[in-house]
Amino acid sequence: MTNKKSFSDFSCTQEKENSSRGRSTAYEDYFLNIVEYLKNHDDEQITIKELVDKMNDSCGEQAYSSVYLKRKLKNHFKDDILITDISGKSSIVTLRDNATTILQNFYHRPKHQNSEDKNQAINLAAAKLIKRYIRSVETSKEYYPFPSDIASIDQNLQYVPDSLRLLMKTIFVEKDSKLKIASIGQAVMQASRPRILLTPLQLGLGIQLHHNFASRFLVSTIHSLGFCTSYSEIQRFESSAAISQGIDLPGDVSNSFIQFVADNVDHNIRTLDGNDTFHGMGLIAGITPGTMKTDAILRRDVSAEDIKSAARINIQYYKPQNDFMAKMSYSELEKIKTIDKTVRLDLLSLVVWPLKNPTPGWSGTMQMVHKGEYPGKSTVSFLPMIDMSATDMSCIYSTLTFVCNLATRYDISPVLTFDQPLYWKALTIVQNEQPNSQLKSLVLRLGGFHTEMSFLGSIGHIMSNSGIQEILELIYAPNAVSHILNGKAVARALRAHMLIDTALHCILTSDIFGIQIPGQEDDDLDQVNENRSEILHKAADLHTELFKTI
Repeated sequence: MTNKKSFSDFSCTQEKENSSRGRSTAYEDYFLNIVEYLKNHDDEQITIKELVDKMNDSCGEQAYSSVYLKRKLKNHFKDDILITDISGKSSIVTLRDNATTILQNFYHRPKHQNSEDKNQAINLAAAKLIKRYIRSVETSKEYYPFPSDIASIDQNLQYVPDSLRLLMKTIFVEKDSKLKIASIGQAVMQASRPRILLTPLQLGLGIQLHHNFASRFLVSTIHSLGFCTSYSEIQRFESSAAISQGIDLPGDVSNSFIQFVADNVDHNIRTLDGNDTFHGMGLIAGITPGTMKTDAILRRDVSAEDIKSAARINIQYYKPQNDFMAKMSYSELEKIKTIDKTVRLDLLSLVVWPLKNPTPGWSGTMQMVHKGEYPGKSTVSFLPMIDMSATDMSCIYSTLTFVCNLATRYDISPVLTFDQPLYWKALTIVQNEQPNSQLKSLVLRLGGFHTEMSFLGSIGHIMSNSGIQEILELIYAPNAVSHILNGKAVARALRAHMLIDTALHCILTSDIFGIQIPGQEDDDLDQVNENRSEILHKAADLHTELFKTI
């Protein structure tokens, strides 16, 4: 018994084949439309997924898969297409002109042309070739450039295609024009592919202008001239960088000394009327030697809520138990038993100053005798703010807890610096904590500037009515002297006390050894040298030798 198909079955099969062939022909037309769209939008960053979605929108159903469309595009364009595959992301499609086609079009131009038309044809062919190499640059806007790439001239030169680099090197006349070639070359590339490229130097220049001048008008003007990125892109970078860092410290800090600093932050949100002023606690971390963020910054759309959630300090409400500040006493510092040669050098400098004038001051002396490697420039890392009054005890307690937790995370000693009012309140909190509290490990420091002010003010208070005010009024105005003595005018106070100290040592040296001080009336340097005693002669020689050996 044989199986035979009926006529109706055959007709259905024939209709299905014709329908299948019809869909294939229609899909081919839709594919050609995608090809034309790709040619007309070659300056945009187009992904395979976007092309698949556009084709599906045209035919109203599932047409080609991403894999099949990628294969069809490669078969259609051959070497004139570049598909960049990114792990976990949709492939990016870029068209590039074939160099052979450009040269063939140039050689098959009309032969009978005047010199002007010939030059125009040469320039057009050269421009197409250069643009072809610009399109061949593999790039992605998923991540922002590394800071090291932005700072490196060689890396920026490598970013520019060889043909464009050769063109500008031929045009420029300066011997060392690497930076200009990299800068102008990247500006040309950015103008050629504005939606795809994010050139390092243009981004770096825009960020630098924004940091130094905080002027949207300036950044937008430079951007309109084609030399830096847009203001909106800079804002996007800053938001992406903020969400990327969070509360982390940048780079490897295992070999660095970290000192946290906290102080009140005031910001006038409404600058016209001064209302709604922001008062909060600001935190920074000083890292020595400095470190830099090594991870790439993901380019993303970030909202204010995202930043708030990523960089938030939990508020710890403070409930005081006791008040031990009245009983607190400072332990006596241990005496330093090591011999510091710079102390002897300082004393000798003051003794022999009348005989070896001019001699460097204390700062200059330290520069001359210093030996060893420079630890490196420090960097400052900004940490989250607390939206509370900085003088609030709960705000200070939350700051102390946050610093201790962050120090524990990085296995470092928590060192925190406050100004004078906040330091006293922070010390009160630490003293009232339980012995097993993590805040007991905190090293609280009064800011160096406030320590200096307090020390200078104590000198002015102790030496009041001793004649120091009258001496200083020979150099400074009376109003300035009052600020010097209470420690407010720090720079002037330092110079004033150094001058008095040097003058007193000169007078004592003159009286002890019976020599004339240089600078007095009817000075005779020969007579001064004759009056130099043997001990002063030895002191001067020792001073010279110490400068050589230390």
